[in-house]
Amino acid sequence: MRRPSHTTVAAYLALFVAVTTGGAYAVERIGSAEVADDSLRSADLRDRKAVRGKDVKRDSLTGKEVREASLDASEFTGLAGFGDAGDCDPSSSEPVECVTTTLELDRPARVLVVATGGQYTGSSSSGGSAAGCDVRVDGAPRPAFATPGEDESHTNAGATNGFARTLVTAQPLPAGPHEIALACWELDPDVRIETPTIAALAISAG
Repeated sequence: MRRPSHTTVAAYLALFVAVTTGGAYAVERIGSAEVADDSLRSADLRDRKAVRGKDVKRDSLTGKEVREASLDASEFTGLAGFGDAGDCDPSSSEPVECVTTTLELDRPARVLVVATGGQYTGSSSSGGSAAGCDVRVDGAPRPAFATPGEDESHTNAGATNGFARTLVTAQPLPAGPHEIALACWELDPDVRIETPTIAALAISAG
């Protein structure tokens, strides 16, 4: 009987090692270069253990890869609550901040602001009244201006001339605290702003 060649012995030895070690020897030597692009499927990954958070590049996932219902906005954006300051009484052409809230940003972001209120005449002897109102970010007026008013006196605060202003900042605000305000002033006395409210939300970095 012929003796097995060196090549045959080496082949059998490699097979024995692979079988007895569960193929660990070969698996340890499979790298990215040995995997064809787009060849792995979900079924090839071990559930909940194959890919972890540390394996994903930060800020690389997009909306399609995120289940929105699982997110808590307070954990990843600056969110300001809805403010309620009661009625506001501007007494001159000098702006009065009727309601303010502070938005704390942990990173630069554009901000969505929604401000609402109602205008009415404060005195029954007045023939009507009017106000000017705008949204302010860190004290600077933004292009979200309104002039609510009425030609005749309506002193019932429940029957107001309502208005709303919506603003998205054109450029991201820097990280840190920012004061968001609804400021109003008199155009015709005696004006009142009923229940001014404001809400601000960081929406994006660009």
